[in-house]
Amino acid sequence: MLKENLLIECNIKAIKERLQTTLANIQIQKGVMIWDDEEKIEHCIMALEILEEEEKENNLLTNKIKTLCNTLK
Repeated sequence: MLKENLLIECNIKAIKERLQTTLANIQIQKGVMIWDDEEKIEHCIMALEILEEEEKENNLLTNKIKTLCNTLK
């Protein structure tokens, strides 16, 4: 659900590209950041937070699987 509200795909490559593009736009605007630049950066941060949470969940699942495998040995 959270990913559906983002203005960006929720993956490292898309986030990197969006940040690079936004930075280039700010440079073209002579260092002035306008509202949509701020919004794009905020969405990049939200996407990174989602990826961080997914990584935590994946690590928990991996640890549970390892524990189960060790129990079965």
